[in-house]
Amino acid sequence: MVPQNEEGEESMSLFHALLARVRGELGQTFVEYALVLAVIVVGVLLAATWTGLTGAIQGAINTVITAL
Repeated sequence: MVPQNEEGEESMSLFHALLARVRGELGQTFVEYALVLAVIVVGVLLAATWTGLTGAIQGAINTVITAL
């Protein structure tokens, strides 16, 4: 059901517009990119944790903080 404005014409709220976009083909593309980005982020975080990269990053941040 689409809400109507004062003149009785159908109007689309921001929520309904977003919902319609997600249901369309463009929305599918958006969701696919979001899922790919989420998988990449999880992969990078796991790689950083398992390889000990987090210690190196923390050391670099501490060096910058000390320099400031």
